[in-house]
Amino acid sequence: MRTPPNPRLFAALGLASLVASLPLPAQSQTKSALEADDIAIEETSGRITAKGNVQIEGAGARLTTQSLSLSRETQNTPARLSIPGPLILTQADGAKITATSAQLNRTLDTGTLKNLRMSLEKGARLRASEASKDGAKFDMRGGVFTSCPACEKNPDASPLWQLRAGRIHYDQEAQDVVYTNTRLEVYGLPIAYFPYLAHAGPEVVRRSGLLAPSFTSSNTFGRGLETPYFFDLASNYDLTVTPRFSTKQDPFLKTDWRHLTQKGTYELTAYLHEPKDKLADDTALTARGGVLGSGAFHFDAWDVDFSIQEATDDLFFKRYKINDNSRLENRLTATRLWDNQDLTIETHSFRNALDPETAATVDRILPTLTHQIYFDGAVLGGQLDMTNRFTHEARDLGIDVSHLQSQLDWSWRHINQGGFVWEANNRLVVDAYQYGGEETEAQTAEIETAQDLLAANATSLTLSYPLQRHRPGHRQTLTPKAQVVLATENDRYASIPYIAAASLDLTSAQLFQPIAPTNEASRVNIGLSHELDISNGVRSSFFLGQSYNLSNLQFSHKSGYGDEHSAILADWALYMGPLTIKQNARLDNDSHEILRSESSGELAFARLTLGLEHSFYEAEQLGIGGDILEEATTRLDWEISQNWDFSASQRENLETKSRVKTDAAFTYEDDCTIFQISMQRDYARVSGTSIEPETSVNVTFTLKTIGN
Repeated sequence: MRTPPNPRLFAALGLASLVASLPLPAQSQTKSALEADDIAIEETSGRITAKGNVQIEGAGARLTTQSLSLSRETQNTPARLSIPGPLILTQADGAKITATSAQLNRTLDTGTLKNLRMSLEKGARLRASEASKDGAKFDMRGGVFTSCPACEKNPDASPLWQLRAGRIHYDQEAQDVVYTNTRLEVYGLPIAYFPYLAHAGPEVVRRSGLLAPSFTSSNTFGRGLETPYFFDLASNYDLTVTPRFSTKQDPFLKTDWRHLTQKGTYELTAYLHEPKDKLADDTALTARGGVLGSGAFHFDAWDVDFSIQEATDDLFFKRYKINDNSRLENRLTATRLWDNQDLTIETHSFRNALDPETAATVDRILPTLTHQIYFDGAVLGGQLDMTNRFTHEARDLGIDVSHLQSQLDWSWRHINQGGFVWEANNRLVVDAYQYGGEETEAQTAEIETAQDLLAANATSLTLSYPLQRHRPGHRQTLTPKAQVVLATENDRYASIPYIAAASLDLTSAQLFQPIAPTNEASRVNIGLSHELDISNGVRSSFFLGQSYNLSNLQFSHKSGYGDEHSAILADWALYMGPLTIKQNARLDNDSHEILRSESSGELAFARLTLGLEHSFYEAEQLGIGGDILEEATTRLDWEISQNWDFSASQRENLETKSRVKTDAAFTYEDDCTIFQISMQRDYARVSGTSIEPETSVNVTFTLKTIGN
């Protein structure tokens, strides 16, 4: 509670205010004001002494303390504030500085402070045994910087990490922090020394500088270090250069370019490496590299997007553990939309690095033109759409094919008063082909240039009858469904190169969906679905379906359709509190044995999630004439504490009883730090190359507010 001033102090206060408000020298005309419980002026020296709840304001800053003295300004000596006791200096931007004592000018913008403590943005803190202040610039001696919060029970305890420097220069306006003779301490223990170190202040969102390094160790590349450097070139584009130095590998360079334009955005990542003999393969390239990229743009009525996957050798990305892609694809797509139509132009190239026949083959689609029209108004009570498509496929090895197709789709849906749902669809296609060239070495037959004009049609009629049952606390829906498909069976399509090999894969989602008339057969499809929803959160779904072939066409065992009848399709799912189970399967019609199955299960608690994925494919379901494929992937995500997380996964081939891939990672994160140590074991081996099973360990230590 403030003591009421006595009348004699009013005169003193007025005088003090007058003195404090006198104009400063030419360099500054800022005025200041002093307020305190007790103010006295020495007649001989003119020194002002203030005691008790002292406040002084100047240049937008405010200082609070219990006592201070203000010397008189002379021609040669500016007025000076001497603060002997603890003080709080609140700056114009709201930042607070505490000190045990200080010598400052009358406007509080220059001077020295003892035992300074400064709170910055995002929880960062600075302290120093002594600091010189010149406007927004601080020159500190015996300084410490950290973004870790102080311990509530013991504020003087060492934080998780801090930078301790002989000297720290902090520029608040430029947001620069520069250190000399610096130690990185973890819980007070020095672990690294830097003669010079600089980073942006915590208020800076982005600025050029070093990012958090990563330490790696692998049996292929040895021990390595990645040190990314971020170039903030402009507000809308930047560049990150990441060299990697390894004991068993010459320097490996990665660059990331990002650009935001007025029309869209794109990203490009380039890799460059000159390998040692240890990594050389049959190509014996003196230098290897690759580019990954993607982007999307909008130009008036056009939307354009692209993706790039290119490398000097097809296995580059797999060799250097960038990704597991063995299929390299490049794509450029442009789309324009109107009210009732759209146009898509696409170019596409791809090659499969692991296929001995196609590894040297680049398949190019130059281009694909697709024009779709959505007719207004009902036609025969339904919706009529038209699609025209032109595609030209060019190959370095193999047959070039030009294909023009017109497709007419009609669809109709009706629900009668009895609750029966009727659906009808008709798809008519007319195809024109031109092809010619030489087959690959594996198929040496020469194909003369030829043309074909073909047509096909498929009509389907679908009936379903949803039955619902409501009871207190639960709801059930049972839906039987039947469909008849009538299709033309044009065997001439099988003679068109690359058309006969079109992929058919029967699933429960596709059972009642129209497929291309060129591959369609007359058939009957039946299915039964059931859904249960209980008020306690338990939900379940089940589907059982099958297709019966009415035509003379034969389908591969891999497709699931079969000759007379398809495999039995069975899907089910259960959601029960923390437990989720899903499965879809194909069953043999006669033996009811599982031909193919994909299952997943997850058990999620507050801090722990357990997951299991299982897949099984009979050899003929793979279509490669190999062995049965059965794999299982287990995963664990554990939130050990508020700061610690652990994750792990393992993929195994149950048929060969061998592991495919193992991953594990420990992650620590708090308000000021991210620390992660991860391990990966890739058991893949590519015959004829230097790609062997590899174990790698990565360590990343990120100090928040520094280089983020």
